Amino acid sequence: MVAGLGRVGVTSIAAALDAAGIKASEWSGPDQVDRLDGDVHRKGGAAIALLIVDPSSGVGEPEVKLLRALTATAPIVALVCNKIDAFWDWPTLLKANRQLLDPHGRLPIFAVSAAAAVAGHHTGSGFEALTGWLHEQLHPTDRRERLATVAADRTLEAFVDDLATVDHGSDPAAALLDERAVLAGTRDRGRMDRLAALRAGAGQIRGDVTSALNSTTRAVDAGATAAAARLNRSGETSFVQWLEAELTEVRTGILHRLDDEIDGLQARTMLGLEDAAPAAPARSYETVTVPALPVPRRGAEEALLVVFGASAGLGLGRLVVTPMASVDTLQWISMPLTLVLGVVIAVGMVRIRRLSTRRAAMATWAHDAVGDVRSQIEQEIMRQVSSAESVIGGRLTRHYERRSQAAVSRIAEVDREIRRVRQAAVGRRNGDLAKLAAAADARDRLDPLLEAIGH
Repeated sequence: MVAGLGRVGVTSIAAALDAAGIKASEWSGPDQVDRLDGDVHRKGGAAIALLIVDPSSGVGEPEVKLLRALTATAPIVALVCNKIDAFWDWPTLLKANRQLLDPHGRLPIFAVSAAAAVAGHHTGSGFEALTGWLHEQLHPTDRRERLATVAADRTLEAFVDDLATVDHGSDPAAALLDERAVLAGTRDRGRMDRLAALRAGAGQIRGDVTSALNSTTRAVDAGATAAAARLNRSGETSFVQWLEAELTEVRTGILHRLDDEIDGLQARTMLGLEDAAPAAPARSYETVTVPALPVPRRGAEEALLVVFGASAGLGLGRLVVTPMASVDTLQWISMPLTLVLGVVIAVGMVRIRRLSTRRAAMATWAHDAVGDVRSQIEQEIMRQVSSAESVIGGRLTRHYERRSQAAVSRIAEVDREIRRVRQAAVGRRNGDLAKLAAAADARDRLDPLLEAIGH
């Protein structure tokens, strides 16, 4: 079979071979190749394939594909350079073309001039060597041995090429190394950020809830002062009950808000790490107990107040009854009336003064009671926030400890796998090198046989 691309002289070479008594056919294209199964020992089809090249045209990928197709079609393939009579530097051009088509120099190569052979100059056209080689290859006695030798050479060359193209430079444990780097990098990732966010969140809760507590207690204190200013003698008990209810409501609202804020902080801190902790049952808050009411003190100050009230009452009573002394019939009641008026005015002044003092004392007591309760609630806020920060931080630390232990265990497994893979790769590489050396030695021993059979 004679094949070539372009105007390389396929027809003329086939005609020259026919004239020399060798039956030759032109390659009819990919369809002919597609119909062949590539078995070099199959009966029928071409016994030898000739790839024709021309020094005037370069060799590229199409010629390489054609050579592969011919190698899969015929058991023996040779390169034939045509038109050597037209190019004086054809050896240089042929050498460059052979580097692309047959870099290992395993194919027989011939240089001919089909034009000279067709013109009758068979002796100087190069066809003598080509036809002589074809007759040797087609000799029926040695045909089987030649085919077996060529097939062995092809198999050996393919085996050597496969071994030579195996990539031993890349690290076989590259994927495991990437996994190890990811494990080492993500082992504690986010731990410090979450702890810092926890501390910042706890401080913000502490400040926000305390600010709300101060604002609420100031309003209660102002209301208690206003209520104490309107207090009557029989309203102390209701005033105390009202203040206890207000402070209880303040404490309950603040602690409810604190619980909500702590739950939110825990959910934000542990988001994506663990399942949320079960919600704690709703707490019941005790009623606030205020300090005992101050006991009125009746000492020298109280006695002096009575004396001053009596003196003022007698003076005012005498001032009232003085006009009655000029009436003879009323002189006898002026003195008793003065005493009665004086006593009444004195008692009124003392009672008013006592009520005023009591209201001031109740206002002071209410202010102190609000301050005491606020201090207690602030202590409760600090205690609960500190406790929550400790509990959440402990959960976070334990999670990352478990995560770190799992990562360390996996890293140890990956390290063992890396050592195993690298040791296996070294063994495979040494085995491939030994096979490659043996194949090269076998090819060296096969080369004299190929030369002896003209291949």
